[in-house]
Amino acid sequence: MASDRLRAVSKEQGENAEMDMSPMIDMVFLLLLFFLVVSNPRTIKIDQDVQPPVASNGVPAKSIHGKIVVNIREDGTFLAEDTTITFANKELLSEYIEAEKDKIKAVGNTPVLHIRADKRADFKYCQRVIKAGAAAGVDQLAYGAYNKE
Repeated sequence: MASDRLRAVSKEQGENAEMDMSPMIDMVFLLLLFFLVVSNPRTIKIDQDVQPPVASNGVPAKSIHGKIVVNIREDGTFLAEDTTITFANKELLSEYIEAEKDKIKAVGNTPVLHIRADKRADFKYCQRVIKAGAAAGVDQLAYGAYNKE
């Protein structure tokens, strides 16, 4: 009986029940904007002149966040992102690593010193970078190499 009255009232109004989609579209755009602002994309700049060694037990990196990448060329030149540091300027390398460490810690990530050395470079250059990282307070190290496959 009540359903008959409801049908009669809705029949008299003559309006079709439609859903307004504009708030839904607004929410989709707001969520899209939120995820674009919150995400932290990062690209690691590598030196094309550096040919890393081949490692049979190489494991791919889990995350690129928090990495301080230092490329070591065959001649002992250090290339850090857009900064080229010569072998004689090891204080500049330590300052660079410390500045990058502070930036990474400010974001809340753990700094990792990522060394990409040329396979023909002497290990003494790697030791210089490791010592500079230790002097800057970075206690985690990753060494870049190609996987055997």
